[in-house]
Amino acid sequence: MAESIKPFDEDFSTSIEDLAEFSGEIALEIYRQELDKGSNASEAFSAAIESATNVMMDSGCPKEICDLLANEAINGFRSFVNNNPDADPMDAFDAAGEYINRALDSEFASK
Repeated sequence: MAESIKPFDEDFSTSIEDLAEFSGEIALEIYRQELDKGSNASEAFSAAIESATNVMMDSGCPKEICDLLANEAINGFRSFVNNNPDADPMDAFDAAGEYINRALDSEFASK
């Protein structure tokens, strides 16, 4: 799926926040597809994060930022699942997004 996504223009005028939002939409699509195929939430999330990270890297996002956002997403997902083992998988995905938003706010809000 991620292979069919065209990266942003070479001049990379898109903000990190916009790129993260776009990548999050890709991740959500992959996550839903994987859940629909019968993958468990952790497997689906792993595929989603891999796709989102690839889109960001292919679009020119620095590796450090991609790693930061991926790690925050993973931490948010794991924390939610550990505290709510019987919760809806979409709630776990949303929790990952909240961690990403906090990281973006703390890293880029004042810059």
